[in-house]
Amino acid sequence: MAYKTQKDLNRLLENQIQTIQRNAKIREDEIKKELAEVKQDNDRQQKLIGQNLSLTPTAKIEATMQHEITRLTTENLDLRENSDKQNETIKKLKKALKIYAKRLKSAEGPDIVAELEQLERQESVDSSAVKLKKEREFVGMFEYRKEDETLLIRNLILELKPKNALSCLPGLPAYIMFMCIRHTDYINDDEKVRSLLTNTINGIKKVVKKHHDDPERVTMWLANGCRLLHNLKQYSGEKSFQNENTVKQNEHCLRNFDLSEYRQIMSDIAVWIYQALIKTMQEKIQPMIVAAILEHEAIAGLSSSKPSGLRQRSSSNARELDDKVQSYNLDSLLKSLSSYYKVLLAHAVDPELIKQIFKQLFYFICGGALNNLLLRKEMCHWSKGMQIRYNLSHLEEWLRDNKLQESGAMASLDPITQASHLLQARKT
Repeated sequence: MAYKTQKDLNRLLENQIQTIQRNAKIREDEIKKELAEVKQDNDRQQKLIGQNLSLTPTAKIEATMQHEITRLTTENLDLRENSDKQNETIKKLKKALKIYAKRLKSAEGPDIVAELEQLERQESVDSSAVKLKKEREFVGMFEYRKEDETLLIRNLILELKPKNALSCLPGLPAYIMFMCIRHTDYINDDEKVRSLLTNTINGIKKVVKKHHDDPERVTMWLANGCRLLHNLKQYSGEKSFQNENTVKQNEHCLRNFDLSEYRQIMSDIAVWIYQALIKTMQEKIQPMIVAAILEHEAIAGLSSSKPSGLRQRSSSNARELDDKVQSYNLDSLLKSLSSYYKVLLAHAVDPELIKQIFKQLFYFICGGALNNLLLRKEMCHWSKGMQIRYNLSHLEEWLRDNKLQESGAMASLDPITQASHLLQARKT
């Protein structure tokens, strides 16, 4: 059976190599054809250049005139085409004018006059709005009353849902909060800014604690927490954070307050949210690891090559676990990873954070799979090693498809990959 499986794999590899060779041959023929066309065009141009060099002054003038005539003819054709289009538009407008003239003579005249007056008013309003927009300059502040602070925290933090946040600019709650902070700095109200920052931090902690098992909501506040922290650093007025600022951005820096202690608190909050998100993701994928990496049989026929005693113990163990553990497979794990990745992208989490998250998740997957492999005697078989390696290749392919191969997540799978190679090695 093992020989047959190896033979099938070899045949599959041969087919793939033949397909690659055919594609390469087709591409080679296309390139040769393109080279031939380029060479032919080059020869033609060289011939024309040689003819021009050998022509008399009178012949050169005639050739130049012929070239100009060709160019002008082409331009005239283009102009004629545009003229035809404009004539068609004029005909349509004339028909519309005739229809309106008939309606004016009938009882619909006042309605048409009202429509035209409304259109004129709309155009005047639009033009004035454009002028106002050009003259107005935004200062990047958000003014609010002290008694409205509770309402602000409730709408922006406590009751904000991920689906509503996705319909807005990524990080909008963080930007609005920072605009409020800038206004308190502008009016130099120390008590107001301390109250706002304290309630903001407490509100974020309350939401994350309450919805710690909701990865999307925790992701939303990881993104907004990091964005608020970045804004507090970028516009703090410290030289170390102004290297990449524009002149306009430096004008928006805080002038009266030093919020370095709050930056440290926000940094700690961001780390805490990150750890909560990782913990939630790990808890959700943990039941899938063994089924997806160790037990999923994507290559048909390999399980029948196990010794009979091992197969019986494996099946009996599976029957015992059927009532306790929900059945999962490799597709379930990949689907969960894809959903997490989409949520992280949708909320505009920093790319470096996304790489770190999946590096940690893949390390967790590797650790869980390897620990279970070492504890299960029925897994110690060359066929199981081949199955495990095949399942791991799907995870590696998922990383490449999502451009995460440079995140270090692939290297996190090295221990379980080496174990699968060891199972496949020849024992003498």
